[in-house]
Parts: sequence; structure tokens; C-alpha cells
Amino acid sequence: MKTTFIISLVSLVSFKSSAQKTPADSLRDIGQLQTAIEQYSEQYLDDPANKYNTYNYACALALSEQIDSAFHYLNIALTGDTTARPLNDPDFYFLLEDSRWADLENEMIKRIEEAFFTYKYPDLVKELWRMKIKDQAFYYHENLAENKLFNSAIWELKRKINEQNLDRLEEIIEEYGWPKQSEVGHMAAGTVFLIIQHADLETQKKYLPTMTEAANNDEAQWSSLAMLMDRINMREGKPQIYGSQIRGNGDGNFEVYEIENPEYVNQRRAEVGLGPIEDYVKIWDIEWTIEQKAK
Repeated sequence: MKTTFIISLVSLVSFKSSAQKTPADSLRDIGQLQTAIEQYSEQYLDDPANKYNTYNYACALALSEQIDSAFHYLNIALTGDTTARPLNDPDFYFLLEDSRWADLENEMIKRIEEAFFTYKYPDLVKELWRMKIKDQAFYYHENLAENKLFNSAIWELKRKINEQNLDRLEEIIEEYGWPKQSEVGHMAAGTVFLIIQHADLETQKKYLPTMTEAANNDEAQWSSLAMLMDRINMREGKPQIYGSQIRGNGDGNFEVYEIENPEYVNQRRAEVGLGPIEDYVKIWDIEWTIEQKAK
């Protein structure tokens, strides 16, 4: 029996993707957090100006719930940063309830507004950042879980988080209207897509016209809308358009869910800002063999 997987890939943190993976990063990825932390510490002593290492050091400390140390090194890593990406990183889930997280948010808002533009709803921006962290939290733990009971507990926790996020998002839309990129920025606006992408089919179809209008007006990302369209089509048993949906094939491997006219999928992906499908599917060790054409 084939199992459909929920796929939502979002590049959150520039620090993590900008540097070549280190031995400490590899240890972190396999769950050996304490050993990774020791190596990050040694690297920090050797090169304290390396923000990539310092940031990942803070991430590992946060994941292991060493809260004070995580804040210490995160503050160092974020010196002068104006991307807002770190304030959307799910590795910092365990820092959210600490008052120092609100200080970081306020400082980031100040920097962004001084450097770029003024948010129309700064408090809403900060709330949406937090909602994104909650939406993306615990995938790290789920990927490492070997015990089925523990894995089930993680997904039950995520289900509850998704329900809470959706309830709150609908209140936000009722109060503010659709959160627009021009009013809350790209990062916060992206939260709306993630929450809807993880909602039930009825909710996804309810908000599809609104998100389509937003994308047509440059107030939402077309790449995100494309993924939502694919998700809806898959749930309705229809071929997807952009090739974003991956499923288990029953033997422990993955496959691309059926695509309409797959020989043109890269052309369609390029039109909405998605990269080539052959690169995308490598994440799941899938080899794309269908020759691409253009109309």
C-alpha cells in the first residue's frame, strides 16, 4: 500500500545553507547533540568570527534545551543580521517562551525597519514568525525517532500544534485580512501558506482563491501557491502540476506522485520560481529520468 507524505520544504536559515557541512553538523544531524556541541565549542574557540559555526552551535544548544547558552551564542551569531530567517528557525522552539526571545524579535524588527521598510503590523509579524517555528518544529526529532510509539507521539503533538495554528490564523484573517507580503514581509507571509498546506482539504480549498489572488498581486509567493495546488490535486486523486508532492512507494523508498504531462514539468516549475525537478527529488534519493520539453 502506498503512503502519501506531506512535503513542505522551506529554506529558513541562511547560516545553515551557506557553509559546507562540518563534522559537528554531521553529528548534530544524527542526533549526537552533546558531541556536536563539544565540537562547535572547539571551533568557536579556534574561530569566533565564524558566524556559521556560532549559529549552528546555538541551534544545537537550543535543541538540547541548554537555554542560556543558546541565547548567548545566538546573540553573537546574529550581530548585524537583518534577514529575519533565524527568527523563523524551528531549532529554537524551546526558546520561544523565554522573555529574551521577545527581545530578539524586537531587535530584529528594529533592524529591518531601519534598513528596509516599516512593517504595517509589527506585532502580527512577530506572531507569524512564532507560528512558523511551531509549524516546522519537531521534524528534527521525528527524523531521528526509531521507536514507533515516540514517533506517533511526535505526530500527535504536531497535529495539535497545526490545529492551534489554524484556529489562530483564521482569527488573524478575520481581523486583518490576508497577511500580505507588503505589510508583514515575505517570511511572515510564508507562514500562512505553511499552516494552510498542513490543514485539511476543505480548508485548503477554502483559501485557494484568496491565495491565488494574493499571488497574482505579488502579495504571496507563486512557488508556495504551486505546492498548495499540487497538494489539493493529490488529495482529490488528480495528477499534480508542479511535481512538489512525494509519496512512499511501499518498499521503504519514495516516488514522485503522478504529474500531468511530466515532460513539461520543469517549464511549469520555472514559471512559478521552482527549481528543476531533477534537483528537487534528489532529497529523497529519486532519479528523474523523463526528458524535458518546452512549448
